[in-house]
Amino acid sequence: MKNPFSAVCVAALTMMVLIGCASNPTEPEAPSLIYGTTATEALNGADLPLEVGQQLEVRLQSNRSTGHQWMQTEPMRGMLRDASPRYEIPPSPEGSEPRTGVGGTEIFSFVAARPGVQVLIFEYRRSWETSQEATKRIYYRVVIH
Repeated sequence: MKNPFSAVCVAALTMMVLIGCASNPTEPEAPSLIYGTTATEALNGADLPLEVGQQLEVRLQSNRSTGHQWMQTEPMRGMLRDASPRYEIPPSPEGSEPRTGVGGTEIFSFVAARPGVQVLIFEYRRSWETSQEATKRIYYRVVIH
């Protein structure tokens, strides 16, 4: 005859395992970046949902010392208001001279102005090489609610 105490323990352990599995899904969650306010090159081709008034910041790795820079190529259609792009380089280690040729980040900022869809296309290229293909090309489809 089985011990009733061990049967209760087995049932309790089984319940704990089942509850643990339910709270820790095996499928990864969608990155919070997609609904957040920051997009990177890793999200190339993604739909980026925004609410009216929400800000979007596109951060793309760049090295302007090579002559390349990210350029927005798709005309704006009024769904997004854009701010002036900026370029940031990481600070030099304390006490050292500024580093020549170091890469940085190009930052494009937008604010969702009205509902609609705006495709943002960026090309990484040298501005004077107009007949050359872009070194890189990325896009996002911004859906504003």
